[in-house]
Amino acid sequence: MKHYRFDILLWAWSGVAVCAALSHIVLPEWTAAGTTWASSPHWQREIAYFDLLLAFIFSWAARQQDVALKRKVTLLLCCLSLVLGENHLEGWLAEPRLFHVVFTMGNALALAWGAVACWSVRKNGPEQLKLAESQP
Repeated sequence: MKHYRFDILLWAWSGVAVCAALSHIVLPEWTAAGTTWASSPHWQREIAYFDLLLAFIFSWAARQQDVALKRKVTLLLCCLSLVLGENHLEGWLAEPRLFHVVFTMGNALALAWGAVACWSVRKNGPEQLKLAESQP
């Protein structure tokens, strides 16, 4: 069924979030140096904790069988990707550093992928969700 689109996106976002968290914890100066924002080890740790929470939520949702739940979490991911992508786009426009370019594009891709995944289930209505939930 089409719920694999949700799973791929949720697992990918989780993996990137874990990598970002490790970067913020282990290499806070290097991570901040790749952006146009000032460095603070404390702020880097706070971002890392947020990234780990997101990774937990998204990987948990990817393991669930409930397609309606996956869709709701994916809509949340789309909203988050929109605001994070906009933030990185501002950094990119201020000074085109690699991190901003990569994360602007990554968030745009996540938003597009999530929109397609949600739309593919939505266009077939509630029957599609029930049918998808009944299949392993």
